[in-house]
Amino acid sequence: MPVLGDLGRQLAQRWAGRLALPGLLLAATALTGAALGQRHPFDSARLVHAVAHCAASFGARPPSVQLLFAGALLLAVAAAGVAVEAAAGLMLRLWLGSWPRALRGPAAVLAARREVRWETAQRRVAELQATLPTPREPAEARAIDEAAEVREAIAPARPSRPTWMGDRVAGADARVLHQYGLDLAAVWPRLWLVLPQEVRDEITAARRRVEAATQLATWALPFAAIAAVWWPAALIATVPALSGWRRGRAAVATYALLLESAVDVHAGDLAAKMAEGEEWTTETGSALTRRMKKGS
Repeated sequence: MPVLGDLGRQLAQRWAGRLALPGLLLAATALTGAALGQRHPFDSARLVHAVAHCAASFGARPPSVQLLFAGALLLAVAAAGVAVEAAAGLMLRLWLGSWPRALRGPAAVLAARREVRWETAQRRVAELQATLPTPREPAEARAIDEAAEVREAIAPARPSRPTWMGDRVAGADARVLHQYGLDLAAVWPRLWLVLPQEVRDEITAARRRVEAATQLATWALPFAAIAAVWWPAALIATVPALSGWRRGRAAVATYALLLESAVDVHAGDLAAKMAEGEEWTTETGSALTRRMKKGS
């Protein structure tokens, strides 16, 4: 059937791109580490000898045993990929500042430090706005903009999470609540239903980029574990860790901006659909929030 064939191709592409290739690199790293160990981390002659010995031993086995070994390798690669995908969920929670109960103490300390830095930057913005008269000269306006950029680099609103990425998403929620009286968590599922398809596609694509960056960074964990037997694996682990983290920051910033922008542009559509009127006030937002929460 064409549908099943297309589905099979999509699954194969997904497995090859997201699981098989990193998994095979992980397997190669593990085998290299087992062959060289900590005492001979870069002994190429030792590695060539080990590969030749394994190839000869593998070639001498019956075809059934070779097939069994190949299947076991593919199974191990797939298992590693599934484990990484599962761990990526925890990694994303850490990135977004939703830390487990055992880490609430460190999370509170980090969030408090971020809040102090943000308040310092906010005071600088307020001082410039109060001391520089209006209309302002271009240099004066630029000074205020630069101070605001320093504040925005910390968080778009008063920090409440221990991480930059967490405050990017939480900041969108806080700004929407302040501007429109809307509790984004309560209203979002209903707003999603009235968003145009192209807007939903953009938000979904941004969310997938966040997830892809998280999975890329999570691949650093098994490589780092191999460093226990072959320390150069730690250097390999830094590549997906740093690349995933940088991509994650950019993807989370875009995702949060799209969430806030969707409310800016389409909250009135939701208000009209819910018979709260098209002209927006904070009372409209509060009424919608109360309605969506249903007394909870």
